[in-house]
Amino acid sequence: MTGIDVLRMLLLGSFANISGRLKELSDEDWDRRAVPGTNKAGFILWHTARILDWTHSSLAGVPEVAHRDPWRDRFPQEALSGFGIPPAVADSVPQAVSRADTIAYLGEVKTAFLEWFDRQTPESLEARVTLRTPAAEKAGYLAPAVWEEISDLDGIPAWQMLLRPSGGHIRAHQGEFDTLVGLLRTDATPRG
Repeated sequence: MTGIDVLRMLLLGSFANISGRLKELSDEDWDRRAVPGTNKAGFILWHTARILDWTHSSLAGVPEVAHRDPWRDRFPQEALSGFGIPPAVADSVPQAVSRADTIAYLGEVKTAFLEWFDRQTPESLEARVTLRTPAAEKAGYLAPAVWEEISDLDGIPAWQMLLRPSGGHIRAHQGEFDTLVGLLRTDATPRG
């Protein structure tokens, strides 16, 4: 087993974990919040799918799947990938984007990401990631609140980008999702 094998397994695990949670979540719970002040269940899963898309785009230097048809018209563009956005924008995502759309979108992101990943070598994964690009500026990723969330990723090797946003960040949100959806499924939880 090589380092690339481990990274591929991590990436496949991220896609599988999001996909499984998307399939298990009911449409009724998609736009619900378990506890005031937390994210809605649908936003968390949409955000994790968007993070994978943004990561692939940042690594491969290609437009995000979300910026292509049909997604550009379905996704609220002001939500970006979900980081550094106002809570009201995050709350609007599950109303604008369905669970079914997110499932289909995640499938397209997975195909694009794995096609790129399967061409990588140990040498190519040492390349430094550049997040300050004209495309990132045009999309809004260099706005101060957003940049604050991602600036520590600028200049890291590609393999670290795969470990951090595509691995650790996704798994942190999966724990958040599991906890909050567990609370949603109990009758004692205040709804917000």
